[in-house]
Amino acid sequence: MKKFLVLVAAAMMAVVNVNAQSVERRHEIGVSYGLGCSAIFDTFGERLTNGIFDHVDGCKMDNEKEFGTLSVEYFYHFDNPRMAIGGIFGYAHFSEDVVKKDGGALVGDRSRDYFTVMPALKYDWVHKDNFALYSKLGAGVMMLNEKSEDKELKKSDSDNDFFFMWQASLIGLEAGGENVRFFFEAGVGEQGIILGGLKYKF
Repeated sequence: MKKFLVLVAAAMMAVVNVNAQSVERRHEIGVSYGLGCSAIFDTFGERLTNGIFDHVDGCKMDNEKEFGTLSVEYFYHFDNPRMAIGGIFGYAHFSEDVVKKDGGALVGDRSRDYFTVMPALKYDWVHKDNFALYSKLGAGVMMLNEKSEDKELKKSDSDNDFFFMWQASLIGLEAGGENVRFFFEAGVGEQGIILGGLKYKF
């Protein structure tokens, strides 16, 4: 009888362990905001100084306004919970005025919207219930939508282009509860040089 009770207790412990493993939080969804995304600092839009503004004898850009990258990301953790695969969607915006060099008179304006989709990998160097230290790498496609308006001629133009884009977050830190955590990353790419946000693990 004692042996039977021991076997039953061992079986129950095994079931508890299996159930505990089955609730391993394999999924995570995060929302972040980043500054210093690579697309805004590049020269994708420089050609807009020509084209629609060809009639302007000398112009320059003024009153630049930047909205950093707003991102939504999802990751799935494998049996080895340190390794995860997922995807990132990001949006960024940049706008500026076009003015005459000789007097600063407003000629028009232009804006660029950046939409990025990247498959991504993530590796946790430290993986705890309430804390993680990780690195992240993503690469994919960015659609650049350019719009310009000539206020003198009352003419507008729009164009779309596609580019290769990436995000390499060398250092990432997350901390909080088992389900909800704050996170911070430092790296380079379309999500930004620095970014932070909130994630939910389930």
